[in-house]
Formats: sequence, structure tokens, C-alpha cells
Amino acid sequence: MIARAPACAHAARRPLRADRSGIAAVEFALVVPVILTMFGGAATVGLGVWARGALADAVAQGAYYASITGPGVTPSAVQSVVRTASTLSGITATVSQPASDCASASGSTVRLTTAPAPTGTPAVSTCPDGTTAGVYTTITASYVPVSILPAFTGLGAATITESATVRLQ
Repeated sequence: MIARAPACAHAARRPLRADRSGIAAVEFALVVPVILTMFGGAATVGLGVWARGALADAVAQGAYYASITGPGVTPSAVQSVVRTASTLSGITATVSQPASDCASASGSTVRLTTAPAPTGTPAVSTCPDGTTAGVYTTITASYVPVSILPAFTGLGAATITESATVRLQ
């Protein structure tokens, strides 16, 4: 009778290169971190775009409130409107005091310059080009989004800022 070698001895003689068991687990372990990083980065960018839109909407709501309230609007009231108009938490809003300014348009750019006040007068009603000075306020809001991937702080650490200058009627 011929004695057969045990199965484990036969497996030990087989070259490791031919052994395919466990290859799927190795491929999975190599590919999954890359795919999760790509999905996390895409989600972080998507949330950043959404946050910019929400912040722009909040600033627009503050500008609308300031424009319908008029020159008597207080910066704290506009800040309150900006903060409550958005679902974002941690918005920093600054509003300038209403001031008389002259607007000059050049193409699609509008530049505000402080109207020169004659000595002894609190406000100016006429600009150097003969137009009537307007009362303007500038609303600026900023927000720091929270990254989905905190290990990659460079992906979502940028501060988002929106601003609007509105003429008070």
C-alpha cells in the first residue's frame, strides 16, 4: 500500500504565486480608502457650494430688509435679519452705518465714494457730478464651513464671505 502525503504537505509545496485566496480582500483594502476620500471630498465641495448659496440668500434678505426700512435702519437689526434668515449656524455679520455716498457707474462696475461734506454740514445732498447723493450701507457676512473629512482640513477650511451694498430709500 502506498502512503499518501497529508493535504497540508501538498499545499506547502505549491508556489505562493499561484495561491489566489484572499486577493479580493487585499484589493478591497487598497481601493476603499481612495473611494471614500473621493466621495468625502465631493460631499465637502457640495456642502460648500450649498453654504455659499445659503449665505448669499441671508445677505440678500438683510439687504431687502435694509432697503424697505430706509435710512433709519440700525446695523444691529440688519445683523439680526441676516442671522435668522439662514439655517447656517455661526454666521458672522457686519453692517456699516448708513452713510451718504456718491455712486458712479463704469460699465458693469459701480464705485461708491464718500460724498464731500461742506464744512459744518452733517450730510451732502449733491455729488461732484451734480447727481443726488444716496444713503448706502454695506452688509458683509462670513461663514466657516465644517469639513466632512477633518483630517483633510485643506478641503473645507476656507471662509466663505458674501457682501452686498444697498441704497436705502
